Amino acid sequence: MKTQALLYYIGAFIFGGLGLMTFLQLEKASYKVEAGTFIIAASLIYYGMVTLYYKSSKNTFLLVNLILAVLALGGIFFNGALFGSH
Repeated sequence: MKTQALLYYIGAFIFGGLGLMTFLQLEKASYKVEAGTFIIAASLIYYGMVTLYYKSSKNTFLLVNLILAVLALGGIFFNGALFGSH
């Protein structure tokens, strides 16, 4: 089995389990939609990054990884300003 296919299967197992857990444990429909949206977005990023790693140059993959890391750090520090605080 190729490594790329193995990574796709691992991702399907992880995100499928997250989706199943979300719909079994959450009660309100709005929470399910919010969690489902996050899981779908995360899975698209995961599969996009795996595909990008194998189909493009390594420099492009590293640049996209760097951009995602900067956005994640910005989201941590500016969460209150972006989404409001409690």
